[in-house]
Amino acid sequence: MHKIFSNIRIILKTYTVIALIVAAVRSPLAIASLPILLLVWFLYQWRWPTSQLIDFLTQYFIFFAIGLVFMPIVGLYFALLIALPQIAAIDLKLRDIGRITIPDASSRKRRITNIGMVTLSVTTGVILIGLMAWSMTLLLACGIIIIYFISLGLIIWFRLPSPPVIGDTVQLRVVAGREAKTEAILKRRSKLKGMLFLQSRYQWFKITPNAFIPLGASEIIIKASVTPTLAGPAEIKTDACVIDPWGLTQTRFEINLVKLVVIPRARYADWLARKYLTGAKFGWLPLISNVGSIKPQYGLRRGVEFYGNRMYQPGDSLKNIDWKHSVKYNELVSKEFFEIQAQPVIILINLVANDAEETDKLAYNIIVASLSLAQDGIPAALAAYDDDGVIMTTASLIGPELAVRSLEIVKEIITKESADKSLNPPDVSRLRANIRRLNDSESRSAVALRDLLQVEFKSLSINAKSNPCTAALDEVMTKMNQQSTVVVISNHNHDADALALNLYSLTRKGNTVISV
Repeated sequence: MHKIFSNIRIILKTYTVIALIVAAVRSPLAIASLPILLLVWFLYQWRWPTSQLIDFLTQYFIFFAIGLVFMPIVGLYFALLIALPQIAAIDLKLRDIGRITIPDASSRKRRITNIGMVTLSVTTGVILIGLMAWSMTLLLACGIIIIYFISLGLIIWFRLPSPPVIGDTVQLRVVAGREAKTEAILKRRSKLKGMLFLQSRYQWFKITPNAFIPLGASEIIIKASVTPTLAGPAEIKTDACVIDPWGLTQTRFEINLVKLVVIPRARYADWLARKYLTGAKFGWLPLISNVGSIKPQYGLRRGVEFYGNRMYQPGDSLKNIDWKHSVKYNELVSKEFFEIQAQPVIILINLVANDAEETDKLAYNIIVASLSLAQDGIPAALAAYDDDGVIMTTASLIGPELAVRSLEIVKEIITKESADKSLNPPDVSRLRANIRRLNDSESRSAVALRDLLQVEFKSLSINAKSNPCTAALDEVMTKMNQQSTVVVISNHNHDADALALNLYSLTRKGNTVISV
């Protein structure tokens, strides 16, 4: 089919060249320059095409020009007959444009596209020129063009129903925050082909492919990726638009692709914990909910694991310097490692959440962190607090006892809509390093900056002393009385400053800190 259309294009272009050459030779000298200029421009466009729109407008104006230049030679009706094959060339150009036309943002179900408006405006302009010049050739040529576009409009109206495409709804059960992939089948109702465009209404719902989808087959397979929030909709509707094969109209509609059942993270974690307590095996759970954020150095579960980077501090081993990042940031950067098997664990929990979504994530992280430690037989102490005070601290727990206490703690989570949220907690390590650097300088500006940074550090210290986070951490560290791995589960709201200072102090004393 493509080869047939390609041959037709060559025949029509050759016909146009011959017609313009004949017109240039047979036309009176006064108007001979018009077909010559058109011939040169047409050949240039043929050899070095600029854009589909310019190519279409060139073919569109040649239709009128052939009628005008042949009218003095062969008469009105034969001139229009000679120009008539240009309608087929215009149709092919419109089909080319239809394959690259992008729908606009209009919310109307059916409307004319930008190329349709351009065509309508140009045709109206030619009609006005024909009326002002009282040129029967232009008026009759416009009549032919109008009949052609009316025919296209009727074809589009009757053969492109709304909606042109329907979808088979896919049933999907997924835990909130987890990615699930599926495939949806779209069925074509239209007898015309055209181009399909899909646009998701949600950032957590992605579709592939989503643009310039040819409606050639009766069924189209769409791949979808869903990572729903807790408060997501039950039915995921997708905005869709079909451009007709000539690019003149667009038809907007919506498709129900997925019917979603969102399982709260907390409910899923509770189910895992109860299966663990009844002795059922369900596989290994990661200590960090996003296991991809940790790059194993000597294996994922045993030995030393790479945790992240931080600014170099005096006393750090030179073997742990990350030279690649040090060169990039023009400062010494040290690698951090943790060895969770070598020391007991403290799970430090902030029980304050801002909304239902944070509450669900917090409960999930508490239970999953406890279960992963319980499965591996790693002793762990719990320290939980809210914005009013310490809720619970325990000695080291192991196995089922740890799982049971985690289920008790999640019942104490409180939701406060006005809870502060710190997106970028203070970096105490960098703050102290900057103060040390400024101590070596005696310039007035350096001294002023050092005093300002010391005021900031003092303010952090005062806030940390009065925060329940510090009290909970002091209690549990007294019970443990040894170096530990501290697993922090917090939304960093009321405790952001206290956490930053306490965790800095813990790492300075040789403890390992992991933020979930």
